[in-house]
Amino acid sequence: MKNLLRSKYSLLFLFLFIVLLYVFQDKAIVPFVMKVVESDLFFEKEAEEEQLGKVKNERTDFALMHCKNSMKEEGTLPENADFLDDKYDAWALGNRTYVIRSSVRVMDPEKGQAEKKFACKIRLVEGDATDFNNWSILGIDFNPEAEGE
Repeated sequence: MKNLLRSKYSLLFLFLFIVLLYVFQDKAIVPFVMKVVESDLFFEKEAEEEQLGKVKNERTDFALMHCKNSMKEEGTLPENADFLDDKYDAWALGNRTYVIRSSVRVMDPEKGQAEKKFACKIRLVEGDATDFNNWSILGIDFNPEAEGE
């Protein structure tokens, strides 16, 4: 090996090695990578087309239910909180992600009954909307100390 490095052909071998690496990359590696990129491997297949924007359907009803359950489990709500389910708004953001905005009625010791807003960003990860494990809560915004509208 030492003789090869010291020989007058070492630069020629280096040049040939670089050319072979380039040809191997150009003819084998790049086409393989392009086939993988162009395949459906990285694309999430939608089960159905969904309407984007403000929606209200069975899936958003389940999303609201899961947001409420998550808020109860986190303990962000007082025990006497009452959800106003009929007053919710939902927006489909695409990729089965929704923003749910609704109100909850809480008893304020100083002001009496007060209506507070909350928002929840939630995503349906898998197919069945009725299963709680198929939903992922991306964020909940509820500030019980804020002034009600």
